[in-house]
Amino acid sequence: MDYVTKGYEPADALKYFEEISAIPRGSQNEAAVADYICEFAKAHGLEYYRDEVHNVIVKKPASKGYENVPPLMLQGHTDMVCVKLPEVEHDFTKDPLELEIKDGWLTAKGTTLGADDGMACAYMLAFLAKEDYVHPPLECVFTSMEEIGLIGSMKIDAGKLSAHRLINMDGGTGAENQSVVSCAGGQVYNFRRTPAWEKAEGEAVSFAICGLLGGHSAGVMHTGRGNGLKLMARILAAVQAKMPVAVASFTGGAKMNAIVSAADAVIVVPLGKAEEAMETAKKIAAEIKGELAASDPGFTFSCAGAEAQKVMTAEDSKALITFLQLLPDGIRYMSQEIKDLVVCSSNVGILTMDGDTIDICDCIRSSEDGMKAAISAEMETLAGLLGFEVVRGICFGGWKYDANSKLRALCADIYEKMYGEKMEFEATHGGLECGEFKSKIPDLDIMVIAPWAKEAHTPEESLNLESFRRIYEYLLEVFKVLCEEA
Repeated sequence: MDYVTKGYEPADALKYFEEISAIPRGSQNEAAVADYICEFAKAHGLEYYRDEVHNVIVKKPASKGYENVPPLMLQGHTDMVCVKLPEVEHDFTKDPLELEIKDGWLTAKGTTLGADDGMACAYMLAFLAKEDYVHPPLECVFTSMEEIGLIGSMKIDAGKLSAHRLINMDGGTGAENQSVVSCAGGQVYNFRRTPAWEKAEGEAVSFAICGLLGGHSAGVMHTGRGNGLKLMARILAAVQAKMPVAVASFTGGAKMNAIVSAADAVIVVPLGKAEEAMETAKKIAAEIKGELAASDPGFTFSCAGAEAQKVMTAEDSKALITFLQLLPDGIRYMSQEIKDLVVCSSNVGILTMDGDTIDICDCIRSSEDGMKAAISAEMETLAGLLGFEVVRGICFGGWKYDANSKLRALCADIYEKMYGEKMEFEATHGGLECGEFKSKIPDLDIMVIAPWAKEAHTPEESLNLESFRRIYEYLLEVFKVLCEEA
């Protein structure tokens, strides 16, 4: 094939990046790229393992004289987010990416580039093939389906790995000297109840909340933004304290990991009580608007007369309102070590009423497994008391900040010596594959490093070629120092 990056360094890593870019590898379509990696391993006489979800592990013995150095795991994911410009004709299931270089940046014509995380795959392939360098035993882990929920890393068989040090190379969204030191694990719940229904008798009123900013629960939880479902439950509880309330409908939210920006409810109150119900609701809404003036200045509440044919029984209505009112939501614990880092939170993300069934979806996040377990227990207890079925969903591991990480300290020192800049470290409340590996190998020492890339998950995604070279050379130096200091 003709290589767009011919003449650029590192030639070997860039060659492999282009070759995997010719292989369609959207999430759940990683079989072909796994085939490529396995054939590569065979051609180079390397031990490899492939599982049913197309994770691939390839092992390379240490360079001569360093056979007794502890092994090092390198890791990245093979799948990419497939997005294109509307006017571009491209089939991500069969067409290769069309790469080009613009002002020192590698990009793709009208589509995502897949630098997230093709750059890690390219590095690993290059290091596996390369012979003329000093390195410890390498365990290169190519995971699948990262972009749709860390699925590959969840499925990986840690028994196939012996390394207790990991360099993860999934990043690059900022400067190359920026690194992650912690991530949240998570537990998703569905709480379900099948209420009894009866004919509506009284006056129906509709309530609507909108204008909340919402946002990703991992990225903006620290901002204190309002949750539409929780706020609506607060309003309904206030009305319920003054009169009987029967719920005809109650919905809000679209994704379990997004803060709810809008919610709607229709309730039925006794004849002659509709006006009082609306005035009570407006009063609480005014209080909420004042409370959210900084975080959600666009908050609005509206109410009006409505119609309803059937409602939940009083018992079921009270149970729903009470459960939502009491269900933990928002920040639970903040870090005492890292400024502005949320350690543990919960997000009541979706409420649907499909047919006769109520379904509430909640996502707990925590870098501390004990905290995650504690809030999980609270929710399950509350659900049991109020008659909701508990359905445990996806669970992903967390990675707690380790102030004494030897690998991070060594890598930071090498970077400063090579490039004259200090590394910058930050934690995320989001989920990362590092958390899954940490949950499987509790004493795993982790470092995250990647070259500078930008606009991931968009057709403007691009990879800085100079940074790609620098990190390649940096990793070679890390390997050397790990061997020399063993």
